[in-house]
Amino acid sequence: MTDHLLVIGYGDTGRHAVNSVLSSQPDAQLTVLDSNFLSVAEAVANGALAVHGDGRDRCALDEAAVDLADRVIVAVPDDLNAYLITRAVRSLNPDTVIVAVIREPSNHALFASDGTMSVHIRQADDEQA
Repeated sequence: MTDHLLVIGYGDTGRHAVNSVLSSQPDAQLTVLDSNFLSVAEAVANGALAVHGDGRDRCALDEAAVDLADRVIVAVPDDLNAYLITRAVRSLNPDTVIVAVIREPSNHALFASDGTMSVHIRQADDEQA
């Protein structure tokens, strides 16, 4: 693996993650995967590589080089989709560290049961990604 970060979902949370990485590591190898063309264009404008596609789709994950990612941040606005994405990522790269941003604290156990995955529970008053 390389020092590659993949961010799936470029809403508020994904954008914040990308901006934080690029401000502290301007040469970071960072890719954004999002299903919205405008979000993909914005990610490119902000200095990230970007792929248009669905994080649940193997072809999109392959294009985003998930197999090379040391870390994956899943920042999509729906916990079910986030879970499906984490399962797809894990099947293609079992050694990567996955951080999933979830909305419902009751889903913590579901995400935490997936091996080495870390889970961040968003506060209810945070903006959606």
